[in-house]
Amino acid sequence: MKRRVWFIMSVVALLSACAPVISKQGLREMDPGITFQSFLQDPDRFKGKVALLGGQIVATNVKEGKTWVEVLQKPLDSQQKPEDTDVSYGRFLVHFMDFRDPAIYSGGRKITVLGEVQGKKVMPLKEMDYTYPVLIPRESHLWKTETGSGPFFHFGIGLGGVFR
Repeated sequence: MKRRVWFIMSVVALLSACAPVISKQGLREMDPGITFQSFLQDPDRFKGKVALLGGQIVATNVKEGKTWVEVLQKPLDSQQKPEDTDVSYGRFLVHFMDFRDPAIYSGGRKITVLGEVQGKKVMPLKEMDYTYPVLIPRESHLWKTETGSGPFFHFGIGLGGVFR
């Protein structure tokens, strides 16, 4: 009996480790033809469409009970998590219609967003004006911060451990 319970728990853990963070229904609403590069070039062309984007939070600003999150775009892996890479095609804004605490949505955290394209917003970035594509989120996932500085070893599919 203990073996059966252990086996069932292992299968559930394995399946949940590989599960995407955005719902299947949400993904069906997404336009798979929207690449970040085309989105960045002409955000107004995609207004009203649904896109899946992710990246690393650069800054979070709260204005009048609404929250603007600036994100450095990163490619997403098979679990829709932004990859740890130096590859990025630009930045985008996520416009939450409610309060999101900047201490939680802090710089460096990873985020995945399924959202409706609102258009663009031009804001200063260092000493230039930058055109940010804007998403109104339908679903979002804020990834847990990864702790530890030791090497990470991954064994098997969806199961792993950290050895320090």
